[in-house]
Amino acid sequence: MKNIITVGFLLLNLLFIAGCSDYQKEFTFTGTVEELLVEEEMLIIKEYGGVDEGRKDGNVYEIPVDDVDRYSIRQKLEITVFSNTTADIWDLDNMKFDIKTVEN
Repeated sequence: MKNIITVGFLLLNLLFIAGCSDYQKEFTFTGTVEELLVEEEMLIIKEYGGVDEGRKDGNVYEIPVDDVDRYSIRQKLEITVFSNTTADIWDLDNMKFDIKTVEN
């Protein structure tokens, strides 16, 4: 009986921890593919930016993808970033991405 209670307690703790690690939407941006890193399965994306946004040259992000061959240089994408941490850092281990093609 004691083992059943212990196992039950451990399972409840795991469910609680898993529930705390939900991914929350952080931000969405539009950018262009600047580089394809085939071996690393990454895209280098340059965010559209303007002087009025305070980013004259735009931010550059590394985005992991499942299939690099689906993308091309200068392709315009909309990226929604989700994170399961409150830290204000670019940590790919704690992030997920929703990538959509933007028609020109």
